[in-house]
Amino acid sequence: MMHYIYEGTDVVFDIPQKGKHIYLIGSFTNWQKKEGYKFLEIDNKLLLKISRQAVNKIGNSGYIEYYFWDDEKKQPLPYNENHPAGYCFNNQFNGSYNYLLLPENITTDDLETIINDCEQSFRIKTMACEFKSDWVLANFREVNGGNLAKQTLFRSYHPVIPSRVGHPQLREIEAQRQQIAMRLLEMNNIRTVINLSETAQELDEYLQAAEPSYYKTLWLGESVISVPVAYETVYFMSDRDESFNPDELGFQTGIQAVIQQIADHQPPYHVHCRLGSDRTGVIIAFLQLFMGADKAQIADSYLKTNQMAIGEYRSIRLLEHALEQALGEECFDNGHSITRDYLLSLGLASNVIELAYKNLAA
Repeated sequence: MMHYIYEGTDVVFDIPQKGKHIYLIGSFTNWQKKEGYKFLEIDNKLLLKISRQAVNKIGNSGYIEYYFWDDEKKQPLPYNENHPAGYCFNNQFNGSYNYLLLPENITTDDLETIINDCEQSFRIKTMACEFKSDWVLANFREVNGGNLAKQTLFRSYHPVIPSRVGHPQLREIEAQRQQIAMRLLEMNNIRTVINLSETAQELDEYLQAAEPSYYKTLWLGESVISVPVAYETVYFMSDRDESFNPDELGFQTGIQAVIQQIADHQPPYHVHCRLGSDRTGVIIAFLQLFMGADKAQIADSYLKTNQMAIGEYRSIRLLEHALEQALGEECFDNGHSITRDYLLSLGLASNVIELAYKNLAA
């Protein structure tokens, strides 16, 4: 039933069928076909031996995800409906499942969590009345924890540029999300916006032609700051200063820019990307650590995004991976001290760090 076995430092994938153009595709290949992941046909079955390190990259489930690609037919091999529960997760692009490559020591409780998270990941809500509040609908919320002052730091869905306009079930409710996010920006008297998704040039080109809005007013007043970082950068490249896309920032430069802008501008602050989940989730978690929040407060803020019900899910394991790569495994135990030392190590001046802290603790 399972496709793989572990052999020392390798994983051996075994598919009981024929095929000369079958590839292993997964979170570890950025969901792209790569020649190093092509199966060999041996004795009427397909085999692929690859190092554990080569596939050691988790997906949105918090575990390594994969499927099999038939390059001759230009489509995935059909999902095996008899695959064990807990060893698969939502494939958000086709409504089916990805297989999971799980650790050898996976527990029954871990599998139960995966099953429950997978079930939640398929939920899609298409009407505003299905949400308990406008704040949940717009993924808009105040961030708290540690010494963060009240009404000082907020996060949300993108108030201006749509993300799900091509999704047949979400494109109408997305417009409502954005309208509400815009209204809540104004209601909470946001004075500084940190945009993690668009470059300054992209934002300028879009907003110059956009209708008047509170967001556009902030932008005209130079209070919307672009700090563009990628999903890949914040989750899987947080241990270095390398950007996933050439026109964006690396993780370390991005963090420095966020702290610098908080020091240079006045609260209340608002952070967003497109969904307000991944890039926003990691940067907000860093700021919570910086302000002394505990792990429970950080997890609570991060996981609330899953209440949007957009047919996707983000595991807390993703966030843990990103922060521990950047700051070390002890980062949740003494967040303020560790993040402050980290910022100093990046070359940020101590007075800038102290001013950013003071503005957030207002």
